[in-house]
Amino acid sequence: MLAVVLGMQFGDEGKGKITDYLSENFDVVVRFNGGNNAGHTVVTSQGKFKFHLIPSGSLRSSVVILGNGMVIDPYSLIDEIENLKKANPDVQIKISKMAHVVTPIHKYLDKSEENVRGGLSIGTTAQGIGPTYEDKYARTGVRVIDLLEKSIVTEKIETIYRMKENLLADSPYREKSEREKLAADLHEAGKKLMQYMDYTENLIYRFSQEKKNILFEGAQGTMLDIDFGMYPFVTSSNTLAGALSSGSGFPFRKIQRVIGVIKAYMSKVGSGPFPTEIEGDLAVRLRDLGHEYGTTTGRPRRVGWLDLPLLNYASRLNDVDSFAITNVDTLGKLDEIKVCEKYLKDGKEVDFIPRSLEEIKTISIGYKTIRPWGNLDIENIFSSPDGQYDRLPVELRNYVELIEKNTGKPVEIISLGERRENTIHRNLDA
Repeated sequence: MLAVVLGMQFGDEGKGKITDYLSENFDVVVRFNGGNNAGHTVVTSQGKFKFHLIPSGSLRSSVVILGNGMVIDPYSLIDEIENLKKANPDVQIKISKMAHVVTPIHKYLDKSEENVRGGLSIGTTAQGIGPTYEDKYARTGVRVIDLLEKSIVTEKIETIYRMKENLLADSPYREKSEREKLAADLHEAGKKLMQYMDYTENLIYRFSQEKKNILFEGAQGTMLDIDFGMYPFVTSSNTLAGALSSGSGFPFRKIQRVIGVIKAYMSKVGSGPFPTEIEGDLAVRLRDLGHEYGTTTGRPRRVGWLDLPLLNYASRLNDVDSFAITNVDTLGKLDEIKVCEKYLKDGKEVDFIPRSLEEIKTISIGYKTIRPWGNLDIENIFSSPDGQYDRLPVELRNYVELIEKNTGKPVEIISLGERRENTIHRNLDA
C-alpha cells in the first residue's frame, strides 16, 4: 500500500495520532514538507511523545525518512533522534541530503521579518521556517549535504548575512566571529547527522519496487498551503497531497490512498481569517476541554465550528479517498454544537470563500445546530472488536453521517481521545 495522510484544516487536526495508528501496517513513513514548526503528539502505553521533525509513525515503522521538501533544524533533530532511539532502538532514520537547513540566523530573521510586516503579521512560530524557504528559492540556502563541508557552510552563511544585513543589524551575527562560530557549530552538527544522510528519493523508489508499504505524512494543513491557503496567513511550503512528489521525489500518481484528517471542530494558531471562529467563554471552554495549546509554541489555539464548505474545498484539492476524524470526545461535551453548512454573501449562498482580505469580511455563515452526545462510554464502545461504530451514541453517528453526506467521502477512522487504542477503524468494503 502507498498512502498519504494530511490535514484538511488549519493544522492541529490530530495527524500525529492517526499517522501513528496507521503506521502499524506500514514499513516506511516519509515526511515531505515543513520543519519543526509542526508539532505532533502521540500517546501510547509507553507514554506521551511529541514530534516536530521526525515523522509521527516512527514509533512502529522500520524506516522513517525526512524528505528533501523539509527544512531541518539540525540541533533539534539530534535531540529528537536521541529520544526516538530510546523508544524504538531498531528504527532506521534517513535524512535527505537535499533538505534545507534551518540555522539560528533564520530564527532571528523570522522575528525581524514579523516586526516589519506590521498589520500583516502572520503569527509565525518563529522557528525560522519562512526565511529558510526564502533562501532555498533564492538559491542561497544551506542544504543538509553542505554541513559536511565547513568552507561551503561558511560561504553560505556569509552570503545570507550580506543579503539580509539590514534585518540582522541588531543581531549577534553582525560580528564576523559569531558567523564563523555558527558555521563551525553547524559543521559539527552535520558530522553527527552524517550517518543518517542519504539520497532518499532513491531509497523510496527502491522500497516501492520491493513492494514495501509506504506512508507519506504531511505537516500543517491544507488551509495553510502557500498557494491555496488563507494567504498571507499560511506556512511557507505546499501542504497538499500532491506536494509529496516535489517533497520526496516519489510520483504522486502512484499513490493508492489519500486520507484526510479532520478535527470534529476546528482550531488555528496565528493570525488571519477564520470564518467559523468561536469567541468568549465558549471558546475558553472548548479550548480547555480539547487542550488546545500549540505543541511547538504552547500558544492557545483559536477554535471554531466545523466548516463543511472549507472541508469540501480541501477534499477536492487533495483528491481525498476517506477521512479520519479526531476529537469527537471533546466536542460532544458541549451543550450545543453548530456546523457551518454554507457561506452567504448579501443573503445568497456562495460556493467558494473569497481570498481578498476585504471581501472575506462580507461573508456570513449559515449554521446547522446539532445535538451533543455527551461523555462517551469508552469501555462499552471497545468491549468487543466488532460493532464499535454501532455502539457510538446516535447523535455522534448522525454527526459523522452529516459529514459523509455533505462531502461525498466516507469517514474511515474515528478517534475517541488521545490513546492509540481508542480508535475505530471502519471497514469501508463491508
